[in-house]
Amino acid sequence: MLMKNAILTAVAASLSLVAATGCSEYGGGAVTVPEVTFILDASSETSGAADTGDTILPVGNLRGRVVMTNAPQLPLLVSSGAAIKDAEVCAAVDVPDERLMVGANGGVSNVFVYLPKKPKGSRPAEAAGETMIFDQKNCRFYPHTMIVPVNRTVRVLSGDAVAHNTHTYPSKNNAVNSGVAPNDREGKLEIVYGKSESVPLAVKCDYHAWMNAWHLPLDHQFGAVTSEAGEFEIADLPVGTHSFIVWHEAARGNFVERKLEVEIKEGETTELQIDFAAASLQEL
Repeated sequence: MLMKNAILTAVAASLSLVAATGCSEYGGGAVTVPEVTFILDASSETSGAADTGDTILPVGNLRGRVVMTNAPQLPLLVSSGAAIKDAEVCAAVDVPDERLMVGANGGVSNVFVYLPKKPKGSRPAEAAGETMIFDQKNCRFYPHTMIVPVNRTVRVLSGDAVAHNTHTYPSKNNAVNSGVAPNDREGKLEIVYGKSESVPLAVKCDYHAWMNAWHLPLDHQFGAVTSEAGEFEIADLPVGTHSFIVWHEAARGNFVERKLEVEIKEGETTELQIDFAAASLQEL
């Protein structure tokens, strides 16, 4: 940076000299302007790294699967045609018990994998972004699990012809308990979490007791929820060893792993399989 400033100062001085001794309307000799090449320090441009302002740290990625063998098969949460409240909407279709969703390949969905706090040397989280959607259909929340960046707006919708309410149960944020009108596709109810939570918080509908979902507000981007195949990916982690939380609502105590140590290497994608033992399930 000092070299760059010195070069810029020298160039400015040269240009001032040209202006002072150049041609004028009264005549005078021509002035040759020297060709100047700006040489920038190569270290000023770095890709694939986390910029902390004072320090630039290399990064890598994490990709994995959460797998369970011999998983129990849970009965439907609601069977089509069941005699329940608002059955014409809530029992119009079969509704699975989302407390444990295991695919044919053993992949477990809806598992949270995240760092409990932002690691030193990481890029700052996005201050703003697109509004997130939290929907309801056939008395079921969509999605069942979601990571919500702190200060991001979550718009609550409903595709049901019956009323719902959205009731959150946070530890650090203010709770929300508000009605949602039938067929509200505008999302008059908006939720904003101003603080990060250490574990996912429950979201329920008090009108339909079986409706349940989970939100995890985070003040960093180093978290993911597993897909239907049990897969997840977390990008741009600073190089080093990190301790991840692996959380699932059906695990005994809710933790599949409290401190999963993973080493991240520069420019590489670390791949791993996380075994979720069926024996570690709480009673379902």
